[in-house]
Amino acid sequence: MDIARKVYDIWTENGTVEAGLADKFLDGRIDALAFLMWGGGNIDNGLEEYLKVDRRNAEDLKYEEFVDEYLAPNEPCLIGSLLKGWPAYSELNSGGEVDIDYLEAMFGDASAPVHATTVAGDNFFGGVSKPITRSMTVMDYCSWWRSHHTNIGDDEDELEGTRRYLYLKDWKFTVAFPSFRLYTRPDYFKEDWLNDVAGAYKFVYLGPKHTCTRMHADVLRSYSWSSNVCGRKRWYLVRPEDTHLLYDVFGRILCPHLHFDLENGLNAVLFPGLKVARKVAFEVVQETGETIFVPSGWHHTVENLEDTLSINHNWLNGYNLKGSWEKLKRELLLSSERRKADAERKGISDFLAADPLTNGGGQPVTESPESFDDDSLQASGDLVLLYDIIAYQPGGRGDMRVR
Repeated sequence: MDIARKVYDIWTENGTVEAGLADKFLDGRIDALAFLMWGGGNIDNGLEEYLKVDRRNAEDLKYEEFVDEYLAPNEPCLIGSLLKGWPAYSELNSGGEVDIDYLEAMFGDASAPVHATTVAGDNFFGGVSKPITRSMTVMDYCSWWRSHHTNIGDDEDELEGTRRYLYLKDWKFTVAFPSFRLYTRPDYFKEDWLNDVAGAYKFVYLGPKHTCTRMHADVLRSYSWSSNVCGRKRWYLVRPEDTHLLYDVFGRILCPHLHFDLENGLNAVLFPGLKVARKVAFEVVQETGETIFVPSGWHHTVENLEDTLSINHNWLNGYNLKGSWEKLKRELLLSSERRKADAERKGISDFLAADPLTNGGGQPVTESPESFDDDSLQASGDLVLLYDIIAYQPGGRGDMRVR
């Protein structure tokens, strides 16, 4: 381990934290290079044949079947005919296209987060830059939308071969307009403990063709569902046990996309498991009116094949709550270990002596907010949220609250 740590420190400026290495094993992320050596199979045949996601129809899929076949075993599926009767489906879908005029007239003064991305070349997944998020009014976004569709191609930088897109994402519509009912939560997802407490993990997404979401797994190992009010999306999903294939050789950096450019020699060296990941990934194209169920812990990327408006929820219930808790405990411990390692490098030996996660016995250490990294703050916020979810569930109501 000492030799490995020294080699690692030479290659990176971040140092090595043993808790971080252990987390990769606990999460099923073994060394991707080792996997290629003993289990990669024939990855150079040039073929990419993806696994398929089950397609079901709400008219013949009972709730019990959904639980037994998808929810409990943590498997994805695509469900049709769930949007019948939704106001969003009748009012925001105009002949199969987004009714941008209605959206602007009804909600133009509202603000929403917008992700600005730059796309290089024809490989929309492999060439997408990390998005820059800013807030825009819906009116301003609709104005950009019209301009974009009127002048498609004019926003391309011919010298750099890049195109620029704006993607309205994570808009907490129900928080901004609680009395406006765009949709009804499908019965398959009715056991939603997360939104029963927080109410803020419900989103509207709106993006033109070629906008996409980079590789990620949903917050707090939650489930998610996404319904296309109009448009089409292409999803690539990777099982939790194959997550290690998506990370770099050090197990620290997640690949931006499943189709990250491996023609670049450095990328191929840094992400040796990515070719194998493409062999074990699932692919599905989601049409207008269809809803996808994304299981807990599955990493995924999403591309809008057409102008698309969708409604999305993250959610938790008794089937994935334990996994959320286990992941959160590891994140809190890892964050603590990282901060201790940083402090030791700075010569602060008594840093975090009273950290509750390490059962320290010293006096509390007064620290400035800057000493806590973003991971610490996120994990702490998730811990409070998870406590509220458990405390306010039927059967445990009141028993777990602070008295």
